[in-house]
Amino acid sequence: MRPIVTLLCIATIVAYGYAVAGMGGYLLGHGNLTYIIAGLLGGTGCGTLALYLFKKHPEAFYKDIGAE
Repeated sequence: MRPIVTLLCIATIVAYGYAVAGMGGYLLGHGNLTYIIAGLLGGTGCGTLALYLFKKHPEAFYKDIGAE
């Protein structure tokens, strides 16, 4: 479960990066609205799913690694 949530968090950052890049394109005169919409929707979706999985399975995240 930890790797899945970690990958979803990384995907959130990447997707929001695409949204920022799309908005930055408008400052240079050739922005792409698709990047903005896809980045915001993808980032919000991945972040929401990561938080949902984190809250649903807290025992997978709060146990000590290697402790027996």
